[in-house]
Amino acid sequence: MNNDFSTIILAGGKGQRMGGQDKGLVLYRGHPLIHRSVRLASQCTGAVIISANRNIMQYEAFADVVVEDNTPNYGGPLLGIQACASRVLTDYALIIACDLPGLTTDLVQFLQRALLDQAHQVDAVVYRQDGFLQCGLIAVKTLALASIDSELEQDQRSVRKWLESLSLLVLESDDSHAFTNFNTPDNFMPAP
Repeated sequence: MNNDFSTIILAGGKGQRMGGQDKGLVLYRGHPLIHRSVRLASQCTGAVIISANRNIMQYEAFADVVVEDNTPNYGGPLLGIQACASRVLTDYALIIACDLPGLTTDLVQFLQRALLDQAHQVDAVVYRQDGFLQCGLIAVKTLALASIDSELEQDQRSVRKWLESLSLLVLESDDSHAFTNFNTPDNFMPAP
């Protein structure tokens, strides 16, 4: 565990591809999906903050701090990060999407070490896999979270574009399993 980091877990989506279900609370291998993210975060950081927009009391069973972004009709993950930023009391933060059950502590801790090693030169570290930035796992300096305000003022709500506005270190990953999003009910079905 690295107490220099807090984790923001993003669990505030609409669940459109899930038929409106709250994805973080859908059972996967006997537990709500959020359970895996919280367990991973607890192994790698000292504090866990969940960004959620509904079922707040249920999410409070998984973390001491649950934050709503108070945006009508779900404003997206960048607003969720912004809403949680003031609750991060450490110098660094991890941002984890709740729908990536394949993430491992090795991947997360490597990202954390890369940020700490390069902290003089970069604001954030993220993986790229198959040519795409994997915005569901980010290590970032807490001070850099303040730059989200100016992105939103310009009506820019893309996490990828926000990351690209920072001094960013991109690490290559060939682990496609780790970055497989669980977005539809079929993802939650046991393999045949």
